[in-house]
Amino acid sequence: MGKLLLKPIDLCGRLNAAIRLAGGVPQFARLHGLKVQLVRDTQSLKSISADVTKAVGLVPVLRYPVKAQAGRLATLGEVQEKLNSFVTRHTTQRAAAMALGISEGSLSNIQNARRGFTPVLSALGFDLPVTRFVVLP
Repeated sequence: MGKLLLKPIDLCGRLNAAIRLAGGVPQFARLHGLKVQLVRDTQSLKSISADVTKAVGLVPVLRYPVKAQAGRLATLGEVQEKLNSFVTRHTTQRAAAMALGISEGSLSNIQNARRGFTPVLSALGFDLPVTRFVVLP
């Protein structure tokens, strides 16, 4: 996980500074070929646009808080690995699905990335994902 993860407030700081330098939201949007409302929505954190974050040198990423380790954020790969270990410990996919309280088909879809992890996060020791940002290289 070697990259520094920035919080939404860090995005706001960078975006507000860039908007000031550009002379306002409309000018910033025009400079980067973005819609003004997209910039305003990102600035207020109403919805975060990958294009707006890219304009200030950041990329949004999802991380999963680990319940047992305050402040630790896991990657999607770590969640997938923990799910696969959980299934292996329960011998069959059916037994693992029953332990998680979901259907075998749902578990299969989650494992094959056709469905999100939300139904199993808590049972695996994770909270709902949070958005963080990494600096573009």
